[in-house]
Formats: sequence, structure tokens, C-alpha cells
Amino acid sequence: MSMFYDVLSLIIGAGVFLVGIVMFSESLKKNATQKTRKMFEAISGNRFSGYGVGAVATSIIQSSTAVGVMAVGLVNAGMINLFQGISIVLGAWVGTSSTVYLVALSTFNIRFVFMALIFVGTLIKLIKKEGKILNVADFLIGFGIVFVGLNLMSNVFRDSPEIREFFIDLFLRIDAPLLLVLIGMIFAIIIQSSTVTVAICYTLIAEGLMPFGSAIFIAMGAHAGTPSTAVLAALAANTEGKRMAIANLLFCLIGVTIFTALLWTARPVFLPAYMNLVPETWQLPFFQTGYNLILGLVCLPFINPMIRLVNRLIKGKNEDKAVEEKPFEVTFLQDRLIGQNVDIALEMAKKEILIGADLVKDMLGKVDMALKNKDIKLINEIRATDSKVDILHRAVILYLAKVAAKELGEGEAKRSMNYLYIQKELESIGDIIDKNLMPLAEKMITHDLSFPKQGSDELAELHHKVMDNVDRMIKAFTEENIELTEELLNVYSDIDEREYQISHIERLTKGCKVSINTTTIHLDIVNYYSIVNRHLVYIAERILWLPSEEVSS
Repeated sequence: MSMFYDVLSLIIGAGVFLVGIVMFSESLKKNATQKTRKMFEAISGNRFSGYGVGAVATSIIQSSTAVGVMAVGLVNAGMINLFQGISIVLGAWVGTSSTVYLVALSTFNIRFVFMALIFVGTLIKLIKKEGKILNVADFLIGFGIVFVGLNLMSNVFRDSPEIREFFIDLFLRIDAPLLLVLIGMIFAIIIQSSTVTVAICYTLIAEGLMPFGSAIFIAMGAHAGTPSTAVLAALAANTEGKRMAIANLLFCLIGVTIFTALLWTARPVFLPAYMNLVPETWQLPFFQTGYNLILGLVCLPFINPMIRLVNRLIKGKNEDKAVEEKPFEVTFLQDRLIGQNVDIALEMAKKEILIGADLVKDMLGKVDMALKNKDIKLINEIRATDSKVDILHRAVILYLAKVAAKELGEGEAKRSMNYLYIQKELESIGDIIDKNLMPLAEKMITHDLSFPKQGSDELAELHHKVMDNVDRMIKAFTEENIELTEELLNVYSDIDEREYQISHIERLTKGCKVSINTTTIHLDIVNYYSIVNRHLVYIAERILWLPSEEVSS
């Protein structure tokens, strides 16, 4: 019965460690995802910049799995290309090594200080009910739980003779590198974490239950099992997303095969030299960092050949065929991203909103011609475009509602809410064009009305001003450019509706018959253009509320 409780304690210890790592990682992600997203957006075609971004991003959010899934999502959404995505993942291999150094600290007496952080974090959560300080509390609690889990595992390995005997006997029997690699791979796939696998290896080494020579092969196998999560994430992705996940998997498998063969051959020379050179505490962390670093750098020159290989393995569908027959649908919204990475999910919502903004711009751009040329075909085109805006509106609102149902950080919650308001304003502009301006255009056709030249020129001038503001709004929203947003609010927000109304009334007093016939339509158009501009100003106000540090600085 004692053996049963020892095994149970070991499983609980591993579970507590994993919970701590997840909590620790999530607390970091809530504060760092905006920075991570900006880093991804700044990547050029340079493989080394992508490699560096992957390493830094993984160090920030403490999860190569999360970065891998994020990279698949970005490639799937078309935000980065396959070349950039692969270079990010290669860098993520290095970044994930930072967690092993955290594990190494468990061998020092200061681990009890770190475990005490759970009390500090819990105290903060009891005193404060909201604010960014709660993320700090989650960080402290997660950090402390990591060491509690490690301590539980260490105690079992140290105090249970049966467990000690089992593992000593196991690694005397299992010495074949290929089998050790397979064990590491299977374990990492099952628990979806190479970090926990390596942590257990480290604890076994520290208690004298596993030789370092066995641990390095299990660690390499665990690294090869890590891409399984990204592969699962890619099942619902498009062709490029699937290629991204498969490229990562192939690089890991090829790498572990080559390095296993080399280390297997060089083991009699390499192990004694390395173990004499590196202190015991840092042997496994240094090895994993070196392995990930060397493997990533070796793979960098082969990104293009790998892309050609995965392109052959995963054939793309013929997207050119029957393009016109396909019903209009959303491009970037993916429900699975909401559960995997809220920040990327919000970025996808923004890209979809920008598609809607371009559609609204297209509609508004045709209004002046539809009114003056009395072109029923153009009117129908505008109304068909508004139907697309409505489809996007319903999809984006539903998507953001699903995002809001998640546990969001303060910045994510603000961004989600402001995206919702911006989308609502764009849809309102579309409705003004479809339900108010287009009936006026139809009335011009039905009654065979025309504007006088001066009136037509004034409407064209007003239309041009509003279109300029649409361009400013789209650019400000795309870049989250605070200067351009404030320019729209302070300089271009007032288009002086009264000036155009007064000018029209003056023509009426002079008895211009054409102006009399179109007076209601003319004044209504001026009013609706002014309302559209007010919606643009409201969108600009919402852009200023976006919480990214770059915007608010």
C-alpha cells in the first residue's frame, strides 16, 4: 500500500508542478501578449530576426508550445508567411530552455523562499479584488507552486526505497538511446509539456536515480514530442497553417535523429568530458540550451528546402476555381484561437473589422456617382456591399462576445470592448448609406431630378472631405496611430454642415428652379454626410482607448 501512496504522491507532485508552470505562464502572457504581438508584426524576411523574436517571445511567456500555436495561427491568418513562422519556432526552442534554469533553483535552499511567495500572492488576491496587481499575485502563486511540485517529487524520490529501487533498476536496464528518446517523446506528447518531462529528469538526476547520460536522450525526445500540440492546432487551420506545423515537427524529428546518432557514437568521450567541465547542478540546463541553440542555428539555412518539402507533402486546394461562386464569408475569425491565445484572437477580429472598414469605404466612395449619374447598377452594387458588411458585423459581434466570455486581462477586455464599438459604428455607416442615401439616389432616378452645377460641386466637395476622413480613420486604426487619431478629432471632425446648407438656401432665395426641385434631397445628403462624419469621429475616440502601450505612450 505504501508503494501506491508513493506513486500517487509522485503523480500529484508532477501535476502540481504543471499547474504552477501553466499559472506562471498565463500570468506572464496577460502582461506580455501585446508586446509579443508587436514583435511578431515587426519581423522581416530575415531568418535571424524571426529566430530572435521566437527566442525572446518564449522567454517572455514561458511556453514554446504557446509560441508554436501562436505562429501557426499567424501563418494561418496570413499575418506572417511560412518562412517567418518557421524561423520563429526555431527561436522558440532556445527560449523554452529558460524554464529549466528555474527547475535548477529547486536544488538550493532558497526554494523555500520561493514557495513562501504563494502566501504573498494569496494575500494580495484577498486584499485586492481587481487591477493589474492581480496578475502579479498570479505570477507569485504560480512561481511558488512550481517549487511545491518539485519539492513533492523530490521527497518521494528521496524517501521511498521502493521508488528509488524501481528507477535505479529501470535505468540500469534501459540504456539504449533510441528507447530513451522514444520514452521522452511519448511522455511529452501525453502531458503536452517537454518542461515537465525535463523537470522530472532533473529531479531524478539530483536524487541519484537517473544517470545524466540517460537524461539527455529523454530530454531530446521530449523536445521532439513538443510540436504535437501545434500539429493538433493546425488540424483546423488552412494549408499554410498545416505546413507550418508539419515543418516544425519534421525539423524536430530530423534534429533528434541526427543528434542522437552523434551523441550515441561520441558518448564514451563526450559524457566524461562534459560532466567534468560543468557543475552537476547545471549539466542538464546547459545541455538543453546548447542542444536547442545548435539545432535551431543548424536548421536556419534549411528553411527554404523545408518549405519546398512541406509544399510537396501538403498540396493546396485550387483557390482560383469558382471564386465568384463562393458566398461571402469571414476570412480571419477562428473560434479555436479564442481558447489558445486571446491576443491573437483579438488581432484576427481587428483584421476582420478592417475588411469591413474597406467595404464601407468602397460603398461611400460610390455614393456621389450614384447620386449624380442616377446609375441603378451602381446603387445595387452598393447595396450588395452593405450585405457583406452586415455578414461581417454579425460574425465579429458574435466572435467578440465569445472572447468576452473568457477570463481577460484589463488590456484585453478594453481592446475587445472598443473593437465591438468600432464595428458597431462601421455597420451604422453602412446602414446610413444603404437605407438613407440610396433611397435618395433612387428618388433622383424616379423623378428624373438633377442637381445644379454649384450644388453638385458642393456635394462633391463635402463627399471628398468625408472620404478623406474615412482614409484617416482606417490608417489610424490600422497603425493605432495616436497623432493621426488626434488630428482627425481636432482638425477634421467638423465639416461645417451649416456652410453647405446656407449656400443651398441662398440659391433658393435667388429662385433657382433646379435647386427648388432637389432641395429636400440636397439638404438630406448634407445631413447624412455629416452623420457619417460623426460616426468616424466616434471611432477615432475609441481608437484612443485602445490599451496597447505603444498607443498610450
